[in-house]
Amino acid sequence: MAFEDIRRVYRDVFVKAIGDLRPALTVRSASLDGLERALERFDPDVVVCSQPNGYHLAGHGAWVHIPTDDGLEDDERLAEICLDGERWRTDGPRLSELLAVIDETQERMREGSLSGSC
Repeated sequence: MAFEDIRRVYRDVFVKAIGDLRPALTVRSASLDGLERALERFDPDVVVCSQPNGYHLAGHGAWVHIPTDDGLEDDERLAEICLDGERWRTDGPRLSELLAVIDETQERMREGSLSGSC
């Protein structure tokens, strides 16, 4: 989970909620400045971030880009989810949708069908 430091509380709420609802998972938080380093050390299966995937390292099972720039047009504020190469846009996303992406990523990993392309 990585957002600007000004949105640290938002980031921490998501980390806590996901950790509480999926206690078997390791959920970590990083600032945008420390994201590259965190990705190299931790190599997460799912990244939720205010930066698009092309900006940082690729090869994760899922990347959820939640734009946080207040100056964006309405259609640019939609989150983009990439799960194993499949992409879609959503308003939000809600915690339940993030959990569904995490669960689907975990399921594909168990099945061995996750290509890791996002």
